[in-house]
Amino acid sequence: MSFWVLIYRFAWLVVITSCVVAVICVFLPKTHNYQTLQKRKDGLEQGNALMESRDRQLQQNQKRFRSDPAFVERVAREQGMAMPGETIFRFPVTNLPPRRATP
Repeated sequence: MSFWVLIYRFAWLVVITSCVVAVICVFLPKTHNYQTLQKRKDGLEQGNALMESRDRQLQQNQKRFRSDPAFVERVAREQGMAMPGETIFRFPVTNLPPRRATP
């Protein structure tokens, strides 16, 4: 092969290598950005699923408040409310040692 053919092939090799490096330099930050956005999207979708679940639970409770008087009474009692004329007794919780079984 002649000297000029080698230089010509080497020049094409340099041009092709430069193009490949340029393409990598252009798209590498884009792939990193894509991965970051994908992780953020996954996190937001999980949060959205939790919010939808909570929303369904609240809607179900809302329906029960409208139609189930026993549910309304139970929730009210859990909040410390009482019916007129009732007295609420509250006992302090103490940590007593467990009782031993008697034989």
